[in-house]
Amino acid sequence: MLPPGIKLRHLQALVAIAEEGTLVRAAAQLSVSQPAVTKTLAELEALVGHRLVERGRRGVQPTPAGRILLRHATAGLAALQAGIEGISRAGGGSAPPVLVGAAANAAATVLPEAVRRLREAEPAARVHLRGGSTVPLLASLRQGRLDLVVGRLADAADMQGLAFEPLFTEPLVLVVRPGHALADRPCLAPAALRGMALMLPDAGTRMRSMADQFFLAAGLGLPEPAMETIDPGFGRALALSSEVVWFAPLGVVARDLAAGALRRLPLDTGVTAGPVGVTLRPDRPPGEGTRALVAALREAASAIRPG
Repeated sequence: MLPPGIKLRHLQALVAIAEEGTLVRAAAQLSVSQPAVTKTLAELEALVGHRLVERGRRGVQPTPAGRILLRHATAGLAALQAGIEGISRAGGGSAPPVLVGAAANAAATVLPEAVRRLREAEPAARVHLRGGSTVPLLASLRQGRLDLVVGRLADAADMQGLAFEPLFTEPLVLVVRPGHALADRPCLAPAALRGMALMLPDAGTRMRSMADQFFLAAGLGLPEPAMETIDPGFGRALALSSEVVWFAPLGVVARDLAAGALRRLPLDTGVTAGPVGVTLRPDRPPGEGTRALVAALREAASAIRPG
């Protein structure tokens, strides 16, 4: 039995404080005032008889007692949400959407097939997609604004407190438009890239680090790109209409390569290969819709296997 007086708002406040790291942001997440969050927290601490959070240089952090309660509160709220979703489905109502963050390579390959499979199995299922680069999407996942992220495995520092499940491995590839000076050559040496206008992933991204490794391993030194982007639409448009050499994830350009709209340069880019998969928060059990989408992603990845 719960101690008398503990209400849902107490647990929601504790989870929001842990997710956001400050009382101000927790209040914004809950759409209440900061004094209301402070009062709710004080009530909960009095009810359980333990201090649950403490303030430090890195914001508000759970105490050991707070971490114990937080783990069970998060699981309980997730279970309650799953129950509500189940009732909604059973009654023919609309279930809450699955909030998905997707990097460009995943949005172009495995995710559309996974959503198609999900909708085929559950016509009432809804998915809300947010695109972008992996690190900001992971921040939104930590803050509870996303249910899962699909994309490349990020650096270890950016994966703290998160769980990654690989789906497939994908390299970056060098592509050009038909008619480009380097197009349709049966063999090519990396030195042929010297003097070419390069379009590379944004500096500071995991993909850019992989691209830099390719150039260093080829003895070309760090590249000086003419253009930087992780926007697949912009990259495609520029590659199709100019003389740039585009270093892009294989999944982003696979359809254009199959259709002959772009040409892949015959250069070994295996050093850029990296795992693409699903990232979740292990401290927040996924809802029924999220679990169904993850299962569909596994099936879609098995069927597609880019590269």
